[in-house]
Amino acid sequence: MSGEPRVDPFLERATDRVAEALPDVEIDVFRLAFVLTRASNRFTRHVESVAHRPRGLTTAGLRILFTLWTSGSLEAHRIAVLAGLSRASVSSVVNTLERDGRVVRSREHDDRRLVTVSLTPVGEQAVREAYSAQYEEERRLFGSLSAADRARLTEMLESLLDVPFDD
Repeated sequence: MSGEPRVDPFLERATDRVAEALPDVEIDVFRLAFVLTRASNRFTRHVESVAHRPRGLTTAGLRILFTLWTSGSLEAHRIAVLAGLSRASVSSVVNTLERDGRVVRSREHDDRRLVTVSLTPVGEQAVREAYSAQYEEERRLFGSLSAADRARLTEMLESLLDVPFDD
């Protein structure tokens, strides 16, 4: 992006408050996490509103459909890992997606406890339409970044995904 960075009064107040109350906090680390979280939440809410909800989906629903679309049929626990959702969320959302004819569940013959979730043709059409609408917003929102800036930002964010969490 070009020009001077915009001043965010809330970010400035939050930064000042953290610096004052928690002197051991590295402010650049705080600001990075704060801005990343706000940007991610804002983006997610926006694309859900303009791309997912009009198609009868939530962000979690699209994440599950997209995971199945890219990976094929999966057990619910694998969907949770790949989609970044809790098992409880996957179960709840899969119930809705199944009700709407977008996925089907099947039990494994060898172990009847294992449930596999598969995308239906209706689900495939839903993920294609919802992601296409999302992509148009992505292009619009990230259009002010040069290709080199987009590549660098992507690389930096991907490096964060390599940092292990202890959960």
